Amino acid sequence: MQLDDQHTNVCTRYSGTMNITFALDESLVSAAKATAARHGTSISALVRTALEQRVAVEAEIAAGGASGVLQALLDYSMGRVPRIVTMQRLGIDDHVVLMCLLNAARLPHPVVPLAQRKAMAAAIVSTVKARESSA
Repeated sequence: MQLDDQHTNVCTRYSGTMNITFALDESLVSAAKATAARHGTSISALVRTALEQRVAVEAEIAAGGASGVLQALLDYSMGRVPRIVTMQRLGIDDHVVLMCLLNAARLPHPVVPLAQRKAMAAAIVSTVKARESSA
């Protein structure tokens, strides 16, 4: 078998799994290795999990049976529920996957509610003032 220039569509089947070769930026591979190490897993497992989650949600959306998934994404997108609650409802543990699901559902990324932004700003101001007075 000959490889094309992009090394795409190259695969070998092993007992129900398929090895696929594809090109990635070195910085992405380095970051993926570090992430995998932090989670005690492999890059393959990270990619497999992300793809399984993305494909499952998109299949559910395409079949029109994703009311629960879409509702969870919509609630998060509109700022009605926090990220951690949404991730638990969807059974995911990676914020990047959540952002990808929002994109797949064509929903906007959430904006922190105004009251929460004001509280965050007040906390920052308080911290800065405390540091300045102790210096």
